Amino acid sequence: MDPINNSQYIKEQKCPNCGGTVRFVPEKGKLVCEFCDTEFEIKSESAQTGSTNTNSTSNTAGTAVNGYAGGSASTGLTTISGFDFKQFYDGVPKDDSQNLPIYYCKSCGAEVIAAFEEASLTCPYCSNKIVLSDKVAGNMRPNGIIPFKIAKADLKKHMDKFYENKKLLPRNFFSESKMEQVTGVYVPFWLFNGTIDGKYNYTGKKISSHVSGDYRITETEVYDVFRNGGVAFKDIPLDASEKINDALMDSVLPYDFSEVKDFNYQYLAGFAADRFDVPGRSLQKRAQERMEQTAKKIVNAKVGSQYTSISLNNYTLQATGIDVRYILLPVYIFSIKSGGNDYKFAVNGQTGKVVGELPIDGKVSRQYMLKKAAIPAAVVALYYILSYFMGWRV
Repeated sequence: MDPINNSQYIKEQKCPNCGGTVRFVPEKGKLVCEFCDTEFEIKSESAQTGSTNTNSTSNTAGTAVNGYAGGSASTGLTTISGFDFKQFYDGVPKDDSQNLPIYYCKSCGAEVIAAFEEASLTCPYCSNKIVLSDKVAGNMRPNGIIPFKIAKADLKKHMDKFYENKKLLPRNFFSESKMEQVTGVYVPFWLFNGTIDGKYNYTGKKISSHVSGDYRITETEVYDVFRNGGVAFKDIPLDASEKINDALMDSVLPYDFSEVKDFNYQYLAGFAADRFDVPGRSLQKRAQERMEQTAKKIVNAKVGSQYTSISLNNYTLQATGIDVRYILLPVYIFSIKSGGNDYKFAVNGQTGKVVGELPIDGKVSRQYMLKKAAIPAAVVALYYILSYFMGWRV
């Protein structure tokens, strides 16, 4: 089967002054021409097209799919409101490596092949910044985006801060390490909201003691404790990309979601961007479990403050009012090459938070542990020496 030609969906940013490529510059919050340095404000898409933009993903009644029905006894999950998942997911082409869509760069005419989840890329031939509008339109259009705020040039500053006080790094790590290609990518996330209502049954103990004559008397009172409680949650983030490690994305959180802006494809210029490839309905259970664990922790802390000790016997929980938004979050992804190994890193493109794996020098680690162990040993030795000379009983 011949590849699908989707070139009509290419959106590119060109400078009206010189025709050069335009990219979004985080530290300026503007579009900047790479050739003449002219700066442009981000304009709303409705202002560019002269029409009112409507987001088909908002204010849509939720649809139960694959048994994920409201109050279902089999799943315990409620219908996700605010998003028509059936229409949304059924309209997304299934990944087929034999039938990937192709695009022809409008600047150089080169054939560019994009994976189904890629929504923004750079032409490998002329470096033109390409946005694939078919990946972020209609049912696949994000509800919002947090633009990059951290410039790529500032990553070293954040990495240096991350390295501070890392005493077990190999001595030559800084001189020999090399940062591999840095990719700024907008990662798709689902933001879940909702409420967890629950009934909890605990065994609580109050222990007190007092001295009576030659005896210390300890009294233990045992209570059967029942509590009802509800906890509301807002913007629980779960990444919606299968190809990016979930633990890495969880670690790069949090983001300030008060800075979410209406989606505009101009923010993608100069960065990679992925469309979701994990349907929200498959993540609803994971989101609900996170809400349940947090709800139990909050109730446990409240009940525990009233007793010496508590043990949770049983509980029943129900999620209600679950809804979700689909947004893009900025992340820098790269690796550090050192000693023949690659160490993966991610940097929050809004806050500069760094997460990743670091090497440990075995020799330095042993020396550090010996030094730590030597301190208490020296204190003990000093005590015995002083005891000897001062005549203390040992």
